[in-house]
Amino acid sequence: MSTRSFSVFVTAIGFTMLSILAGCNSSAEKPATEGGAGTVEAEGDFDPHDVPITEDQKAELRSQTAQLSDAITTMKQFRDEIEQETAAGIPANPFKANQALDQADLVLQWLPEIARDSGVAKENWEAVNTAANELRTLFEQVHQNIDNKQDPNFAAVASSIDEKLAALEQIATASSADAG
Repeated sequence: MSTRSFSVFVTAIGFTMLSILAGCNSSAEKPATEGGAGTVEAEGDFDPHDVPITEDQKAELRSQTAQLSDAITTMKQFRDEIEQETAAGIPANPFKANQALDQADLVLQWLPEIARDSGVAKENWEAVNTAANELRTLFEQVHQNIDNKQDPNFAAVASSIDEKLAALEQIATASSADAG
């Protein structure tokens, strides 16, 4: 199996596994109501703080993160918001933290495509994909802690998140320099 085929295979498996593990929407939830920006009718043990991202919000987020440098800036904003919201432990109202975590997860899912469309050199695509997957795992640790009503412990993953974002920033800067 060639190196290229192997990395495509590993990428496909990684995306599949993370897609299965990602998100915190339960099957008891119904989609957001037509006019409701984030309002959901619920059955069972629905958490009102964990409202799914609407299609309009996803479209806006897609537009805001169309370029790799913009996506990284947005990820830093999500990181800062999550850190601020969880600094004192479990937030009394974790809506903002959950929204930031859910939106960060979406951007990280899109990141390989964003990198490709931003003109990132093919030899950096694997690094972008790997960093995106590792960031998803780190943010998911915080998200699971919040959902399980445990200390989010953002501090435990903060330096790793910063390292991954810095690596992505270097790739984006190099791609901008190559394009200019």
